[in-house]
Amino acid sequence: MQAVAFSEKAVPQRSPRPVVLLCGSLALLALAITTLVANAADTSATERGARQARQLEQIRGFSIQLTDPNGRDKYIKAIDDLADMGCTWVNFVIAARQEDVKSESIHIDWRNLPMEGDIKRILRHAKSRNMSVMLMPIVLLNKANSKEWRGVISPKDWDAWFASYDAYINFVVQQFAIPCNVDIFCVGSELLSSEPFRERWVELISEIRNPPKNLAPDRPQPLPYTGKLTYSANWDHYDSARGGPTFWDKLDYIGMNNYNELADKPGASVEQLDKAWEPIKRDILKFVDQQKKPFFFTEVGWHNLENTINQPWNYVADGEIRPEEQFHAYESFVDTWKNVPHSKFMGAFIWEWRPGADGAKEHGSYSLQNTLALGVVKKWMAMK
Repeated sequence: MQAVAFSEKAVPQRSPRPVVLLCGSLALLALAITTLVANAADTSATERGARQARQLEQIRGFSIQLTDPNGRDKYIKAIDDLADMGCTWVNFVIAARQEDVKSESIHIDWRNLPMEGDIKRILRHAKSRNMSVMLMPIVLLNKANSKEWRGVISPKDWDAWFASYDAYINFVVQQFAIPCNVDIFCVGSELLSSEPFRERWVELISEIRNPPKNLAPDRPQPLPYTGKLTYSANWDHYDSARGGPTFWDKLDYIGMNNYNELADKPGASVEQLDKAWEPIKRDILKFVDQQKKPFFFTEVGWHNLENTINQPWNYVADGEIRPEEQFHAYESFVDTWKNVPHSKFMGAFIWEWRPGADGAKEHGSYSLQNTLALGVVKKWMAMK
């Protein structure tokens, strides 16, 4: 596996180079961005202005992880399936990687993603089906023990890590978010240990909206992203006063995933789940009022196993498939949030829609194809 420095020559030469390292050099970042903006030239100033002015409708959509380098056609079919279902939003998730929790360098491994041109075609196809789009880049670990994940990264040099992360995010913005007219861009997801570094996050957000000018007169300038911005916080780590993100004031929406444990064991009724939601809902809306901006769930979902209500976050759970548990969880979710005004609640992305999945038969699946819960979600999407 050949590691390639993130430079202007590395980006277009993808096929023989499976890994692209995003180095921490700001100079290299600027150099790479100036090359990438040529691909964004097809987004006119008129289009960008119209997008900025448009009021986004409430989010009622699904998340799709882009993980198959040869999956372009199946992703396009999945978009068509969702659009035909009445789904008006889709969140595309792409992942970069770092070696372990101590690493300071983030890289894109193109063996785990569609090629750049295919990603653009996928995003643009969703737009052609009149769907609004969020793009959510995440970070995964190549090596991790049972207690390690991106929320507890601890590099020795945070400056180096943020420089590498900034390069990754600005690459995604310039290469995909701007040319594909993405409606919402998520600047990060579940990076709990990084959230206290307000100045670093503010700097990154500023670069996304107002990229530094390229001083070389013969090179195109990076384009500003004019869509909406959010961040995906953990369901138990969104409040700044309790150690959560310190930069909500710089974003358009509060974003959080939702894997709250609503019961201690399986078998809870919808009414019991509704009651369990009450304090969670109250705390979230109180925080929303304090921040004076709406929130949405960047992820909300339940797997199909018997313990999904008490362990919705456990994507490697054991137990029998119990579709009624998942069904009750989605019924209660819709009951709880359906009447909250858009000024406070911007909606949710269901986790997830995996192309070709059978959520009724695959053990531990979150994907809703052929499930009882899909009927609940369809009705929710049709609500006015």
